[in-house]
Amino acid sequence: MRLSTVGVPLLSVGAVLGCAQPAGADIITLPSHERTYQSTFGSFTVGDRDEFINRIAPLNQVGTTREALVSNMAYARVDGIAGGQLKTGYHVGCSVTLPNGNVGVIPQAYVPTVDVPGSPAPTVHIIGPNIQVPMSVNLAPGEVKDLEIATKDLIPGKTVQVIIRDFHIAVNQCAGPVSIRQYTYIYAKSAETDDSGAVFGDPTWL
Repeated sequence: MRLSTVGVPLLSVGAVLGCAQPAGADIITLPSHERTYQSTFGSFTVGDRDEFINRIAPLNQVGTTREALVSNMAYARVDGIAGGQLKTGYHVGCSVTLPNGNVGVIPQAYVPTVDVPGSPAPTVHIIGPNIQVPMSVNLAPGEVKDLEIATKDLIPGKTVQVIIRDFHIAVNQCAGPVSIRQYTYIYAKSAETDDSGAVFGDPTWL
């Protein structure tokens, strides 16, 4: 599976599984999530809201490519004497990846002759290109990748935010369904304690 963002290739493999039909945009809205944790220095809260997934037709029109524009707001707050970081991004999963090779055949047109008694054995005429089948295709088990989008330092007593608008996600060389799930982590640090928490968005497919 190859996963990329706008102008930033992250992973690579190769292969093609046919062509995708042109499709219009498909926008879905996902619910908000928030959690508050108690710690030795006080408390901290992490959440995400306003998440939209805009599924779009792949630019290359290939059936093993998925594309989407994602938007959401991740936020965190520390109530206590502590600093740390907010980190947000997406987990991206592909059920089956194709490291190399092509799957599929090129159709042929067959025109058999009529078998007439007493005539030589009938022959079959092949019109068009020959069938092309790859010698081998390696199917890898599905995998999940971490696509980190942004980090932001925490400010004690204040809510910090990371706002994402139309962030482009593209997944290549995936022979099966593609699922994505938003995450937001908070890493809080005081002089005595390092603490952490997280919220996860609802999984959806591309």
